[in-house]
Amino acid sequence: MDPDAAAGDAWAARHVVRTSGARPLWTELRREITERRLRIVTRLRAHVTWLARRQELLQRMPSERIVSEVAITKQGDDRAHAEIAQAIAELNALVRHHNLVVTATSLHLPIAAFEGLLEIARTPRR
Repeated sequence: MDPDAAAGDAWAARHVVRTSGARPLWTELRREITERRLRIVTRLRAHVTWLARRQELLQRMPSERIVSEVAITKQGDDRAHAEIAQAIAELNALVRHHNLVVTATSLHLPIAAFEGLLEIARTPRR
């Protein structure tokens, strides 16, 4: 049974689209956005774990090494923040593109913020 029996002359086009696996641009954008957001949250989780380990290390470290190790930790933290900020900017560019393509505002995606993604990363996984 053809679900497009009432489609009239457009039945062939709908049949080709349905059977070819073609998807609208916005669904591909949404998939890419979801994957990127997951990669950013995973990166943030790894960074939060690294910072916690560095803090533990600094508490057990001899006092003569603390200043240099704090500087190393700060450099690593700054580098990670820059990488993550760049990834978030790229993600938000995709979100803006998605929101331009999708005309229904109810389907628009929110812009990602560092703090919001960090909060997700700090939430224990179930």
